[in-house]
Amino acid sequence: MRKGFNKMLPALAGLAALAANTAALAAADEDKLPEIVVTAQKREQNLQDVGTSLTAVDSSMLQSLGMKDPTSVAGQVPGMQFNQFGATVTIYNLRGVSQNDFSDHQEAPVAVYADDAYIASTGALAGSMFDIDRVEVLRGPQGTLFGRNATGGLIHYISHKPAFNDDGYLDVSFGNYRAINTEGAINHQFSDTLAARLSFATAYHEGYIDNLIGHRINDQKQYAARLQLLFKPSENAEYLLKLHGILNDNETAGNYSWASSRPDAADGTFRGVFTPGQPDSIGFIKTNTDPFVQEEDRRGIFNRTVGGATLHATWKLAGDTTLTSVTDYLRVQKRYGEDSDISPLPFFNYDVWYHYHQFSEELRLNGSSDRFRWVGGVYYLNYRSDDIGTTSIVQPIGNGSAHFITKNSSPSVFAQVEYDFAPRWTVIAGARYTNDDKKFDYDYFCEDCPQTLHYVAPDYPGASKKFNIGTGKLELDFKPVKDTLLYASVNRGAKGGGWSAPTSGPVDPATLPYKEERLTSYELGVKTTFLDGAARINAATFYYDYKDYQGFFLNVATQVVENVNAKVKGGELEFAVIPIKGLNLQLGVSHLETEVDDVPTPGGVFITAQMPQAPRWSFNAVAKYDWPLAGGTASVSADTKWNSVQYLELINAQVDREAAYAVTNARLAYITADGKWDFSAFVRNLANKQYRVYNLDLSGFIGSNQSVYGAPRTYGVGLRYSW
Repeated sequence: MRKGFNKMLPALAGLAALAANTAALAAADEDKLPEIVVTAQKREQNLQDVGTSLTAVDSSMLQSLGMKDPTSVAGQVPGMQFNQFGATVTIYNLRGVSQNDFSDHQEAPVAVYADDAYIASTGALAGSMFDIDRVEVLRGPQGTLFGRNATGGLIHYISHKPAFNDDGYLDVSFGNYRAINTEGAINHQFSDTLAARLSFATAYHEGYIDNLIGHRINDQKQYAARLQLLFKPSENAEYLLKLHGILNDNETAGNYSWASSRPDAADGTFRGVFTPGQPDSIGFIKTNTDPFVQEEDRRGIFNRTVGGATLHATWKLAGDTTLTSVTDYLRVQKRYGEDSDISPLPFFNYDVWYHYHQFSEELRLNGSSDRFRWVGGVYYLNYRSDDIGTTSIVQPIGNGSAHFITKNSSPSVFAQVEYDFAPRWTVIAGARYTNDDKKFDYDYFCEDCPQTLHYVAPDYPGASKKFNIGTGKLELDFKPVKDTLLYASVNRGAKGGGWSAPTSGPVDPATLPYKEERLTSYELGVKTTFLDGAARINAATFYYDYKDYQGFFLNVATQVVENVNAKVKGGELEFAVIPIKGLNLQLGVSHLETEVDDVPTPGGVFITAQMPQAPRWSFNAVAKYDWPLAGGTASVSADTKWNSVQYLELINAQVDREAAYAVTNARLAYITADGKWDFSAFVRNLANKQYRVYNLDLSGFIGSNQSVYGAPRTYGVGLRYSW
């Protein structure tokens, strides 16, 4: 770890020197970096006062850079990768920790929250971002206050809340691929105690992939809305009700790109290697090398409805004590189908029918005194995931069909205390206990294997599991001078076990269950603000001891999750400065060294591998300049992210290796003097870089692999009116 982080020290020193040299340019009325308030410890704090590697993107940055989706946010968060192909599979990756299984019933090791409510299923992650106040990204285990399955970290989307005034906005943009996007909000005060906010967003574009023999692929027709009612009967009570929904309407799914490959028998692993110019095992060969030009006989299907309600209630009790209740219900229905062989031949199709609902309740108590702060509470989660997956394949694999129901009833209790035991010194300790009571009912039928399996307790004791999960943290904070924080922490995160759910066979019942994973993180960090608030540097270095990491593998055509041990070490650095009035510069650096032991390959050989989507180096940067023009304000901005070489699957096959690439976006905008009108022009993926974000090695099955590419160059114009 020391060797890797030492590589970052010269960069840190250089940035500090650069910031110091800009002092001569700073005028007396120099702009300051905005203070960002976060709730990373279940209470409002300045970002710079939280001893956690944390990035927060507020609404002003989201708007000024035109960030409309999680992909754009991930591009400016060090150590974070994001993959969403279509909207059916959403994978967040923090410091190399992720869950690449495409089955909807899985929970991810990076927890996702929306307005203080946990979203348990990867199939329920909506991926739509509108009328957002801020996005908080916490790196490293968050096993105490957020707790559940936050092994790798946490993503928290926080909406704009109703306010006691009348205002709103409407945002419309047009772009290539016939894109039309809208977003808006109306805020209304009904009385001194009641206010409401209605927000909405629509997203439409034609498919990014040109299908030479059918409908374009990877289009979008998404509609989303959110209604919030805020009731404040007194200064000591507040109730916020949120109703929300998202509809994906008959989108064309299956945005894979074809490439021929074969298993490598020379090294005995039988992992895929590219075979350019060769046909796959069913005799198809694609002569056009453009990944956005395909030939698929089947039109993919994606329909989804997501709906739910959250009631957030807060009561101020005696002294500085606050009681908070968060009650949440979420329901998802999904239909998905794809042409899995990515060819004109009717060989291999995959279909999903998914029904999911969850209920959760958190009740927590916050309090403080002069030197002591504390929070404690209870949490309960109950969910049911009902899936049908079918794989239509010709012999010898055969048609497969699986119907599986996953149930979980999970109570937990948590507490955290902070104590200022000396001037400038604070110790923080927390713990959480979670009980997962999980059941798995799995019916599987393979026509040509042949195999029929009903995996359910008590016939299979492994189909019913209870996991007693203990997590916690210990942290020491030191503030040697004003606006500087040094911290050291040990955090334990964990994620309960579960089951793989193959939809093609043959299936070995013994390989279905997998164990709980545990991650112990050791972290050192510094946060400092200087130049009278015009510059800041945040840096952290860490080491992960990762036991029973739940790794995802595709064994020929059968998906399986297995436990393997891993180590991760690295660090992040974030630098922001306003060197002159109107100019904002930001830079982020991430360094990762990942090692996973005894990774099984299709040939039965065990290897040491790197974690998927974990580039050794990653850089992100933003430059934005504002200047007065015609009574208003003009701005030009650019943001970019560069990733070094990475692997897209845990087996680290040649076909999984993605070369280094950079993606750059740019935006030009003008805001009128009264702030009501905002005109903009934008381009994303300026260089039209072709890069992959996901891959499945099917070389041992159909002689090809399924690659998912990031979006091509898109551009357009936008208009926003606020009142």
